[in-house]
Amino acid sequence: MIYIDKQEEPGWLAEFKKKHPKATYDSKEFKPYISRLNEDLVKEQKYICAYCCCEINTETSHNEHIEPRHPKTYASKRSLDYSNLVASCYGFQGAKTCGPQKENYYDEKQFISPLNPACEDKFSYFPNGVIDGDDYTIKLLNLNSYRLKRAREAIYTTIQKLDEETIRLIYQDDGDKLSPFINVVKWYIRKSRFCEI
Repeated sequence: MIYIDKQEEPGWLAEFKKKHPKATYDSKEFKPYISRLNEDLVKEQKYICAYCCCEINTETSHNEHIEPRHPKTYASKRSLDYSNLVASCYGFQGAKTCGPQKENYYDEKQFISPLNPACEDKFSYFPNGVIDGDDYTIKLLNLNSYRLKRAREAIYTTIQKLDEETIRLIYQDDGDKLSPFINVVKWYIRKSRFCEI
């Protein structure tokens, strides 16, 4: 997980909410805008999943509500709140992870959100691909699924063989698109006491 610096709400969404003040994400009026929202979220996140950091696009992601639209214990009023929306993969390579795993489960006091500026400090990554840190969030999102561990292990194995300059060239942290699993790279560089990306 890396910190997602939310941008200003898109103008079209603000206009929609002004025109339809009682609408929700599930309203028929909003249905035509779902794909447009996804496109904006994917671009904002530079084409990586908000939770596992795998590569996503508009075909391989969905609009994820940090606070679920239909939580178990109350009715959410944040279904069109842009600060509550991110793009999540549909589950990494067929595994039930991230948004599909989280479903409507959510405890605001326990969940580490990618919108929390300190979220990157809550997790560690190991050479075998295991993510360690906040147990509640890791289990809720199934971030230690077999396939995610193998993907992170492959990245870790590659970067261990590289010097700092080469890592920075291959895994750039700027531009319009981030490298998949940049979370592992950023953590490795911090751990190795290189300068921050």
